[in-house]
Amino acid sequence: MRFAVARDGAVFALTLGRSSGFALLDQETLDTVQRANPVPAPPAEVAGDPVQVMVPVSFFLRGR
Repeated sequence: MRFAVARDGAVFALTLGRSSGFALLDQETLDTVQRANPVPAPPAEVAGDPVQVMVPVSFFLRGR
């Protein structure tokens, strides 16, 4: 998952680095970040405006 965080914590420019192969999981990854928007503002010592973020996302599926 890649996205940008503005200095005020607003999240935008969400993209998947690689598809999981399942549209539902891909969409949930995007939705999860959108639900967290806005996030805490990046600390002053972190360079960039906006700050570029890449986060690995893993899903674990269990059978019934």
